[in-house]
Parts: sequence; C-alpha cells; structure tokens
Amino acid sequence: MGSLANSRTKLGSLIHEHLRRHAGFGTEDLAKLLYQGVMGMDHLLGDRERFLWDLQREWESLKPVSPLGEVRLERAHPSDPVARLNLRPLKVAGGTLGEIGPLLADQPLKRGEIAEFQRLWSEAVELAWKGQIPFAPGDLAALGEATLSSGHPPGHSQRYRELDQPSYRLIHNVADPAVRELLEQAGVSDELP
Repeated sequence: MGSLANSRTKLGSLIHEHLRRHAGFGTEDLAKLLYQGVMGMDHLLGDRERFLWDLQREWESLKPVSPLGEVRLERAHPSDPVARLNLRPLKVAGGTLGEIGPLLADQPLKRGEIAEFQRLWSEAVELAWKGQIPFAPGDLAALGEATLSSGHPPGHSQRYRELDQPSYRLIHNVADPAVRELLEQAGVSDELP
C-alpha cells in the first residue's frame, strides 16, 4: 500500500508542478505529459536527419522572449528520469543546438509500455476523485479511454498552445552521466531534476 501511495504522491507533485508553470495546462495537456513521460519521443527519432532539420527549423522560428517562469528543463514523469528540454528559454539564455541537437537525436529509444501509461492515468483519475488535483474525474476517465482506443499520442490543448507556446524536446534519461555532462556544458545543470 505504501508503494502505491508514494507513487500517487509523486504523480500529484508532478501534476501540480506543471499546473504552476503552465497557465493553459488542462486535461489534454496532462494526457500528453504522462504519455510522453512513458513513451518518450520514439516516433520522432526514426529519421535522424528529419529530426534535426525539424529541430533547426523550430529553433530558428523561436521568438527571443520567454514566457515568465519558463524553465529550460522540467520533469515529464513522476519517477523516471524523463524531462522536457524547453527550447525557447535555452535559446534566450544563449544556448545553441551544437551539441544539444545530436544529444536529442541520438539518444536511445524510450521503448515505453502503454500499460505504464494506463497505470499512471488510473492514478491521476484516483487523485481527481480524491480532490487532490483540479480535474474532473469523469473527464479524465473519458479522455484516458479515448487516448487508449485511438492509438495516437495525445496533443496539447488549444489553450495551452496559445498561452504557453510549447517548444520542447524530450530527453529520455537525464540521469545518464553523458547527458548530464552535455546539459552542464549547455548551462542547464542548475535545472536538472
């Protein structure tokens, strides 16, 4: 019982962290966060050159102003070392894609299991039923079923896209010493989860 309670505590902490940082964070964004935390961005890593080209194009289009409170690195899973590397604040801080691009493109696949997403989603629904997160339990349950039956990764809500303007890539293992070293060289070490 203690392990399940600890897992819910970590999940609740992760959700509240994203609610504090992202004004537009809603049910769809929670689904995307947990899905990414479990499954990673394996679907983007099949074509290295395409991945790097898309990354460079997005990098060049970023506005030089970062929304208030936007951090360069944030957790994307309650217990695994998966993180979102937010590109805009990295660029604002003077970072470059020099070594970050290859780090992202060449990382090992996450190879997540959909059963892990289902487990985390069930825990999120339970947290909502207990009033520990500000989401309607019925809405979460319905979205979880729709996500699983569609077979497609969830997307960000329109509100999140408008207010938070997400621009990030996932790092599957920020605990890896080689990854940590590259992030330190890029000036992100102060934000390592």
